[in-house]
Amino acid sequence: MTETKGHLIELEGTINLRDMGGYHTKDGRTIRRHRLYRSGLITFMPEKVQQHMLEVGLNQDIDLRQADNSDNAPDVKLPGVTYYDLSLYPFADHPHFQEEFRGADKARKFELARISYLYMATDPRTAKMLRRVIQLIVANETGATLFHCFAGKDRTGVVAMLIEGLLGVPEKVAHQDYILTNDILMDRFKDEQSAADLPMADAMVTGMNIQPADDSYFETVQKVVKKYGG
Repeated sequence: MTETKGHLIELEGTINLRDMGGYHTKDGRTIRRHRLYRSGLITFMPEKVQQHMLEVGLNQDIDLRQADNSDNAPDVKLPGVTYYDLSLYPFADHPHFQEEFRGADKARKFELARISYLYMATDPRTAKMLRRVIQLIVANETGATLFHCFAGKDRTGVVAMLIEGLLGVPEKVAHQDYILTNDILMDRFKDEQSAADLPMADAMVTGMNIQPADDSYFETVQKVVKKYGG
Protein backbone atom coordinates (compact mmCIF):
# COMPACT_ATOMS: atom_id res chain seq x y z
CA MET A 1 0.00 0.00 0.00
CA THR A 2 3.10 2.21 0.09
CA GLU A 3 2.62 3.79 -3.34
CA THR A 4 -0.96 4.86 -2.75
CA LYS A 5 -0.41 6.05 0.83
CA GLY A 6 2.10 8.54 -0.53
CA HIS A 7 -0.78 10.34 -2.24
CA LEU A 8 -2.66 11.11 0.98
CA ILE A 9 -2.47 14.76 2.07
CA GLU A 10 -3.18 15.22 5.76
CA LEU A 11 -4.26 18.82 6.21
CA GLU A 12 -6.41 20.30 8.95
CA GLY A 13 -10.10 20.46 8.12
CA THR A 14 -9.93 17.94 5.26
CA ILE A 15 -11.18 14.37 4.88
CA ASN A 16 -9.50 11.82 2.63
CA LEU A 17 -7.67 14.46 0.57
CA ARG A 18 -5.31 12.96 -2.03
CA ASP A 19 -3.20 14.07 -4.97
CA MET A 20 -3.97 11.76 -7.89
CA GLY A 21 -0.74 12.78 -9.57
CA GLY A 22 2.36 10.62 -9.54
CA TYR A 23 0.79 7.34 -10.62
CA HIS A 24 2.49 5.60 -13.54
CA THR A 25 0.37 4.42 -16.47
CA LYS A 26 0.67 1.19 -18.40
CA ASP A 27 2.28 2.98 -21.35
CA GLY A 28 5.05 4.51 -19.25
CA ARG A 29 3.65 7.99 -18.61
CA THR A 30 3.25 9.62 -15.20
CA ILE A 31 0.19 11.59 -14.10
CA ARG A 32 1.29 15.11 -13.20
CA ARG A 33 1.32 16.14 -9.56
CA HIS A 34 -0.75 19.07 -8.25
CA ARG A 35 -3.27 18.91 -11.11
CA LEU A 36 -5.99 16.61 -9.80
CA TYR A 37 -7.21 16.13 -6.23
CA ARG A 38 -9.89 13.91 -4.73
CA SER A 39 -11.40 14.56 -1.33
CA GLY A 40 -14.20 14.38 1.15
CA LEU A 41 -15.90 17.36 2.76
CA ILE A 42 -13.96 20.65 2.52
CA THR A 43 -16.41 22.80 4.47
CA PHE A 44 -14.12 23.14 7.49
CA MET A 45 -10.87 23.88 5.69
CA PRO A 46 -9.10 26.61 7.72
CA GLU A 47 -7.67 29.72 6.12
CA LYS A 48 -4.07 28.47 6.10
CA VAL A 49 -5.13 25.31 4.25
CA GLN A 50 -7.24 27.34 1.85
CA GLN A 51 -4.16 29.40 1.07
CA HIS A 52 -2.11 26.24 0.52
CA MET A 53 -4.64 24.93 -1.99
CA LEU A 54 -4.50 28.21 -3.89
CA GLU A 55 -0.70 28.05 -3.89
CA VAL A 56 -0.73 24.60 -5.52
CA GLY A 57 -2.95 26.00 -8.27
CA LEU A 58 -6.50 25.02 -7.34
CA ASN A 59 -8.90 26.82 -9.68
CA GLN A 60 -11.75 24.32 -10.08
CA ASP A 61 -13.95 22.60 -7.46
CA ILE A 62 -16.42 19.89 -8.50
CA ASP A 63 -18.98 18.99 -5.82
CA LEU A 64 -20.54 15.54 -6.37
CA ARG A 65 -23.04 15.87 -3.50
CA GLN A 66 -26.76 16.53 -3.69
CA ALA A 67 -28.04 20.09 -3.31
CA ASP A 68 -29.34 19.62 0.24
CA ASN A 69 -25.92 18.34 1.36
CA SER A 70 -24.16 21.22 -0.36
CA ASP A 71 -26.56 23.76 1.14
CA ASN A 72 -26.10 22.41 4.67
CA ALA A 73 -22.32 22.09 4.38
CA PRO A 74 -21.20 24.47 1.63
CA ASP A 75 -17.69 24.34 0.22
CA VAL A 76 -15.32 27.07 1.32
CA LYS A 77 -15.30 29.74 -1.38
CA LEU A 78 -11.82 30.66 -2.59
CA PRO A 79 -10.90 33.55 -4.88
CA GLY A 80 -10.21 32.48 -8.45
CA VAL A 81 -11.83 29.06 -8.00
CA THR A 82 -14.81 28.10 -10.18
CA TYR A 83 -17.41 25.86 -8.52
CA TYR A 84 -19.54 23.19 -10.16
CA ASP A 85 -22.42 21.22 -8.60
CA LEU A 86 -22.57 17.86 -10.38
CA SER A 87 -24.45 15.53 -8.06
CA LEU A 88 -24.28 11.81 -8.85
CA TYR A 89 -27.54 11.19 -6.94
CA PRO A 90 -30.41 10.56 -7.53
CA PHE A 91 -30.48 7.88 -10.21
CA ALA A 92 -32.91 8.52 -13.07
CA ASP A 93 -33.67 4.83 -13.66
CA HIS A 94 -33.91 4.01 -9.94
CA PRO A 95 -35.55 7.05 -8.30
CA HIS A 96 -36.45 5.18 -5.09
CA PHE A 97 -32.97 3.78 -4.45
CA GLN A 98 -32.21 6.13 -1.57
CA GLU A 99 -35.46 5.31 0.23
CA GLU A 100 -34.79 1.58 -0.19
CA PHE A 101 -31.26 1.96 1.16
CA ARG A 102 -32.39 3.86 4.24
CA GLY A 103 -34.89 1.12 5.13
CA ALA A 104 -32.63 -1.88 4.44
CA ASP A 105 -30.99 -4.16 6.99
CA LYS A 106 -27.20 -4.46 7.26
CA ALA A 107 -26.81 -7.30 4.73
CA ARG A 108 -29.06 -5.61 2.19
CA LYS A 109 -27.22 -2.30 2.62
CA PHE A 110 -23.95 -4.00 1.71
CA GLU A 111 -25.50 -5.37 -1.49
CA LEU A 112 -27.21 -2.06 -2.31
CA ALA A 113 -23.90 -0.25 -1.83
CA ARG A 114 -22.35 -2.52 -4.47
CA ILE A 115 -25.30 -1.95 -6.80
CA SER A 116 -24.98 1.81 -6.33
CA TYR A 117 -21.50 1.66 -7.89
CA LEU A 118 -22.98 0.08 -11.00
CA TYR A 119 -25.74 2.69 -11.10
CA MET A 120 -23.24 5.53 -10.66
CA ALA A 121 -21.31 4.27 -13.67
CA THR A 122 -24.29 3.44 -15.93
CA ASP A 123 -27.40 5.46 -14.96
CA PRO A 124 -28.26 7.91 -17.79
CA ARG A 125 -28.50 11.00 -15.56
CA THR A 126 -25.35 10.10 -13.67
CA ALA A 127 -23.55 9.28 -16.92
CA LYS A 128 -24.17 12.87 -18.07
CA MET A 129 -22.70 14.17 -14.81
CA LEU A 130 -19.66 11.92 -15.16
CA ARG A 131 -19.06 13.06 -18.73
CA ARG A 132 -19.23 16.65 -17.55
CA VAL A 133 -16.75 15.95 -14.75
CA ILE A 134 -14.28 14.42 -17.22
CA GLN A 135 -14.77 17.31 -19.66
CA LEU A 136 -14.05 19.89 -16.95
CA ILE A 137 -10.92 18.08 -15.81
CA VAL A 138 -9.57 17.73 -19.35
CA ALA A 139 -10.34 21.36 -20.21
CA ASN A 140 -8.52 22.72 -17.15
CA GLU A 141 -5.07 23.21 -18.65
CA THR A 142 -3.88 26.01 -16.38
CA GLY A 143 -4.62 24.88 -12.84
CA ALA A 144 -5.72 22.10 -10.52
CA THR A 145 -9.14 20.47 -10.13
CA LEU A 146 -10.54 19.07 -6.88
CA PHE A 147 -13.57 16.76 -6.95
CA HIS A 148 -15.26 15.56 -3.80
CA CYS A 149 -18.31 14.22 -1.98
CA PHE A 150 -18.90 13.82 1.78
CA ALA A 151 -16.24 11.26 2.72
CA GLY A 152 -14.35 10.97 -0.56
CA LYS A 153 -15.29 7.29 -0.69
CA ASP A 154 -18.17 6.24 -2.97
CA ARG A 155 -19.07 9.00 -5.42
CA THR A 156 -15.50 10.30 -5.39
CA GLY A 157 -14.19 6.74 -5.58
CA VAL A 158 -16.19 5.96 -8.70
CA VAL A 159 -14.97 9.13 -10.43
CA ALA A 160 -11.38 8.35 -9.43
CA MET A 161 -11.63 4.78 -10.76
CA LEU A 162 -13.02 5.98 -14.08
CA ILE A 163 -10.28 8.61 -14.44
CA GLU A 164 -7.57 6.10 -13.57
CA GLY A 165 -9.00 3.66 -16.08
CA LEU A 166 -9.14 6.27 -18.82
CA LEU A 167 -5.55 7.34 -18.11
CA GLY A 168 -4.28 3.77 -18.13
CA VAL A 169 -3.32 3.37 -14.48
CA PRO A 170 -2.73 -0.37 -13.83
CA GLU A 171 -5.75 -2.07 -12.27
CA LYS A 172 -3.68 -3.26 -9.29
CA VAL A 173 -2.68 0.32 -8.45
CA ALA A 174 -6.23 1.62 -8.95
CA HIS A 175 -7.43 -1.11 -6.58
CA GLN A 176 -4.89 -0.10 -3.92
CA ASP A 177 -5.97 3.51 -4.29
CA TYR A 178 -9.61 2.50 -3.83
CA ILE A 179 -9.21 0.36 -0.71
CA LEU A 180 -6.88 2.91 0.91
CA THR A 181 -10.14 4.59 1.93
CA ASN A 182 -10.65 1.83 4.50
CA ASP A 183 -7.48 2.81 6.38
CA ILE A 184 -8.21 6.52 6.15
CA LEU A 185 -11.84 6.36 7.29
CA MET A 186 -11.72 3.37 9.66
CA ASP A 187 -11.84 5.42 12.86
CA ARG A 188 -14.01 8.24 11.55
CA PHE A 189 -16.78 5.95 10.27
CA LYS A 190 -16.38 2.93 12.56
CA ASP A 191 -20.14 2.54 13.02
CA GLU A 192 -23.38 4.18 11.95
CA GLN A 193 -23.69 6.24 15.12
CA SER A 194 -20.20 7.75 14.93
CA ALA A 195 -20.77 8.54 11.26
CA ALA A 196 -24.19 10.05 11.93
CA ASP A 197 -22.72 12.27 14.66
CA LEU A 198 -20.62 14.10 12.09
CA PRO A 199 -22.00 17.52 11.13
CA MET A 200 -24.41 17.54 8.18
CA ALA A 201 -24.43 13.74 7.82
CA ASP A 202 -27.13 12.45 5.44
CA ALA A 203 -28.90 9.20 6.39
CA MET A 204 -28.11 7.37 3.17
CA VAL A 205 -24.59 8.77 2.88
CA THR A 206 -23.94 7.73 6.49
CA GLY A 207 -25.07 4.20 5.67
CA MET A 208 -22.83 4.10 2.61
CA ASN A 209 -19.82 5.44 4.48
CA ILE A 210 -19.77 2.69 7.09
CA GLN A 211 -19.68 0.02 4.36
CA PRO A 212 -15.99 -0.85 3.86
CA ALA A 213 -14.49 -0.28 0.43
CA ASP A 214 -14.94 -3.78 -0.95
CA ASP A 215 -13.36 -5.72 -3.82
CA SER A 216 -16.78 -6.46 -5.31
CA TYR A 217 -17.51 -2.71 -5.55
CA PHE A 218 -14.19 -2.16 -7.31
CA GLU A 219 -14.79 -5.04 -9.72
CA THR A 220 -18.23 -3.67 -10.59
CA VAL A 221 -16.79 -0.35 -11.76
CA GLN A 222 -13.83 -2.00 -13.50
CA LYS A 223 -16.27 -3.84 -15.78
CA VAL A 224 -17.70 -0.49 -16.83
CA VAL A 225 -14.22 1.02 -17.30
CA LYS A 226 -13.22 -1.84 -19.59
CA LYS A 227 -16.48 -1.61 -21.52
CA TYR A 228 -15.81 2.03 -22.37
CA GLY A 229 -12.18 1.56 -23.31
CA GLY A 230 -10.31 2.10 -20.05
